Amino acid sequence: MKKLFVCLFALASLACSVNDEDIQSSTVIMLPVESAIVPDEFVGGQEYEIFITYKRPTECHVFKDIYSQTQSDGLMIAIMSTVFNENNDCPPSNETVEKSFKFKPSRDENTYVFKFWHGSNGSGEDEFIIFEVPVVD
Repeated sequence: MKKLFVCLFALASLACSVNDEDIQSSTVIMLPVESAIVPDEFVGGQEYEIFITYKRPTECHVFKDIYSQTQSDGLMIAIMSTVFNENNDCPPSNETVEKSFKFKPSRDENTYVFKFWHGSNGSGEDEFIIFEVPVVD
């Protein structure tokens, strides 16, 4: 029985081998937000859905996640995209994609500032689409 298990394990190991040609390289990049739909106001403790749109530049760009980082002047949000670099042959896409995320404001805050990353200008400075949303009772 032990010999059978060892033979099956060895066979399975050979069948599942991966060589360098099977590995597809990829990187994660940030994509700019084109537009956002944010409520005019929040009621503390209630959950809201916030919608964002972005453009997918090529067929090799795949949605990974929504990136968010709390900063001193607000919540910065961008799109994380995985880019698969197979042969660097990526047909252009320019597809507009909509994603959303849930947000539940605290009752302790008076205002939330959302800074949707809209890309960088010619000087390399980040540009944002900014929404200030008050929290009401």
